[in-house]
Order: sequence, then structure tokens, then C-alpha cells
Amino acid sequence: MISDKAYIGPFFYVNGDFIAHKITANQGESRGNKLDNPYSHEKLHDDNFKFGDYINIPRGRVVWDCEEDKAIIYIDICIKKVDIAVKEIVKAFGLKDYMIKHDEHYVCPNCMGDIWGDD
Repeated sequence: MISDKAYIGPFFYVNGDFIAHKITANQGESRGNKLDNPYSHEKLHDDNFKFGDYINIPRGRVVWDCEEDKAIIYIDICIKKVDIAVKEIVKAFGLKDYMIKHDEHYVCPNCMGDIWGDD
């Protein structure tokens, strides 16, 4: 059962700053067996930054997996390396039961080598 206090949506983590757009999981749009916030990283970037491109910023997204009845945190590898970052994300999104996954959509240019095994 989805908690009314569990949120989903895109986020950025830059220089220790956490920027997110959250809606309750119950408000999410159905995408297969998951609930997602339709708000894009591009829109989140444009609303919060005056320069650059969202693709260059470490990012992630929280979605709700209806089959597992828990949140999935899709996260850039460089964010996961910052111990406090995951704790901040879990707290900000009100998550109790979650899993962390990596996806090619959430990889900043600095982490491309980590994904492809480059040095």
C-alpha cells in the first residue's frame, strides 16, 4: 500500500545542494507497473538554473514500483558515492522501503567512464 507521505519525482544533486520536484506517489502517472511524476529534468533545470544543460548535472528520479510496493531511486553513480546524499533523498521523498538502481538515463558526463568501464 502506497503511503500518503511517499513522494516521487526528478532530482538533481549539485555541490551538496538537493533540488527536486515532488508529488505524492498516489498522484503519479501510471507507466507500466510503475507510478512516475511527469515533471521532466529539463523543466526542473530550466526552473532552477540559468545556464548549461540538464544532461551535465548529476541527477536521478524516484518512482513507485506497484508490483514490489516500494520506491525505486534511480541515481547517478556520483550521487550514490556521497553517503549523505542518499540519506537526504530518502528523507526528502519520505521513503521507508526502497531500492536503488542505475539506469543509462541518469548518468552525468563525469560518470560515463564508470558505466562503460573506462578509466
